Amino acid sequence: MMKNFRRVCLALLILILGVSSSEAVTKYQFLSQLLYVRGLDWSGSPEYNAQDPGGWMLRTGYVTDDVEKFDSPVTRREALRWCIECLGLNFEADLLNDYPTGFDDAGALTDFERGCLVVATNMTPALFAKSNMFYGSNELTRTESDAILSRVKQASSGFRLDMIRNPLTGLRVYVHRHGVPTGVPTWRVYVYGLKDRETANNVRSLLRIQQIDSSVMGAGGSYGVRTSKLEDYNIVRRFRAFLDFRGYKYKILPSMTNPNTRILPKFWVLLTIDPTHWRIRPIASHGGPEGLSPLSYISSFNGAGAAINGGFFAITKGGRGYPIGALRVSGRDIGELYEGRGCLGWNDNDEAVFSVPHGGLSDWYDMSNIIQAGPLLLNNGYPSTAEEDFQTAFTASRHPRSAVGLNESGQWVFMIVDGRNGMHSSGSTINELTEILKAYKVTSALNLDGGGSTELIIAGRIYNSPSDGYERSISYGLGAVPIE
Repeated sequence: MMKNFRRVCLALLILILGVSSSEAVTKYQFLSQLLYVRGLDWSGSPEYNAQDPGGWMLRTGYVTDDVEKFDSPVTRREALRWCIECLGLNFEADLLNDYPTGFDDAGALTDFERGCLVVATNMTPALFAKSNMFYGSNELTRTESDAILSRVKQASSGFRLDMIRNPLTGLRVYVHRHGVPTGVPTWRVYVYGLKDRETANNVRSLLRIQQIDSSVMGAGGSYGVRTSKLEDYNIVRRFRAFLDFRGYKYKILPSMTNPNTRILPKFWVLLTIDPTHWRIRPIASHGGPEGLSPLSYISSFNGAGAAINGGFFAITKGGRGYPIGALRVSGRDIGELYEGRGCLGWNDNDEAVFSVPHGGLSDWYDMSNIIQAGPLLLNNGYPSTAEEDFQTAFTASRHPRSAVGLNESGQWVFMIVDGRNGMHSSGSTINELTEILKAYKVTSALNLDGGGSTELIIAGRIYNSPSDGYERSISYGLGAVPIE
């Protein structure tokens, strides 16, 4: 059935795209070809129309532009954006937009387009060759179009991106992504940062007028609105314009299942921290672990060069946070030991212990800082065999993950794996997380709180895509603060 479907697609494309190499490539022709080379099965989509492959690309959100004048020539910058989006690399383009592009005329591009160019020239296979000039406003020739689309087809089954950067002295960042989405997405819009419930209810009422179902989220000083799943991205475009006009903060996140599990997308960031420049310590907001705050605020409040979310925590009925398990900060005990779960203790000399304590912490008296989470992943170069009584749904299913550790060079390591996002990253199991850490020569490591709490901030910038669509308020984190 799939072969017959693709034969029909190819026949349609030959009719639609039958142009010589000397003729200009129209926007519609390029979008239609992009659908074909990506190998996406669109026949089961609610928006399926066998006569309109280019329009389908826009309605599904694989291309987010509001494209007008379908019969006009496509430019190089448009082709760049659409290829990156169709491969599900929007987040990577946003993240890497301040990396050097190597093109002298990159200043004429938008921030997102510069990020697209960084991804397109550094990925395997590369979509564009590195050069002095990009000529983004030039019309795409048939020869160029064929070459780019051929590489998109290759990337659909064998994509990889690895970037390394040193944002601050003593901090080294490894950004990795492999795999591309294979399913048809639906979309949710998250409006966040609303000051009170009344404002959130007003946004929800305006959505109801547009026949969009939504729900109000949050409590205390932070409210948001989450839409139901939207199958037609044209509705998202209209809502996006409404939010931009009123200055609301929002995130647009996909909901999808990837039929091809061999090439599930996966994204992670690993940060190494030189202990001669930075000291690791637990960090919280001005209210301490009881005061729930986003990691960006906690990091800034403590002057951290980098920060990752901490261990597990709970929230009281009064909206206060408290850590689950041991937490010691500069010699002061704040949380109580949770028996049989992984702990990390360390002192100002960067002497560290990764262990599963039993019967108290009497042997940890010289550890000025302690955090507890679990499970323990690695200990002195070997995977941990300690039984920590976590449920299989937690350890063997793929989720966003966070971890802290030490590598064989004695550097601290913060690591996150994004998840619950079929266009961007599927998450990892505990075993997969352990194997990734081993590949980066990490010898000891502890799994931290994950899921919607997973977050990594480096030099004031969020380096991952929180699965809630916005920063979750947490009890505490781990920060790298400069040694004075």
